[in-house]
Amino acid sequence: MENELFPMDVSAPCRILFVCLGNICRSPAAEIIFKTMVRKQRLDGRIESDSAGMIGYHRGCPPDARMLEALKKYGYSNPGLKSRPVRKNDLEEFDLIVGMDRENLRDLKKMDKNGLAERKIVPMCFFATHFLDEEVPDPYYGDREGFEHVVKLLEDACSGLLGHLKKQMNP
Repeated sequence: MENELFPMDVSAPCRILFVCLGNICRSPAAEIIFKTMVRKQRLDGRIESDSAGMIGYHRGCPPDARMLEALKKYGYSNPGLKSRPVRKNDLEEFDLIVGMDRENLRDLKKMDKNGLAERKIVPMCFFATHFLDEEVPDPYYGDREGFEHVVKLLEDACSGLLGHLKKQMNP
């Protein structure tokens, strides 16, 4: 992946927004995993992240208990996240907006009426290096294995994303 594909201002903290449908499974899991990786690499002051959902139905709710259970199995803890919907100003405020599936990406691009955020709206699986999934599947109606698959897929993609950002910071 070329650095100019997602050019960012690396002089200020780089801001990443993870987006799924309701912000209770995939995007908060991505935020939790990514923040853990950023903290372990001591990049807290240089990279910030948040998560949001395309719908506001779950506004103020914590992540799904099954997702938290799967995250806990892989060593992650919930820092008290609460669901929120994507806001129009998110498209301006974040340097990279990472959608979990095609529908999320399509809806984000529809929100971008003037096309100014188009280059920074990207699929999560673009950064995966060990999984062939083209989308992060929504585990909500599935079983425990589905949640665990999402955690492993997000670990891979978050690692790839962090590697991309580090190259941007140290060309």
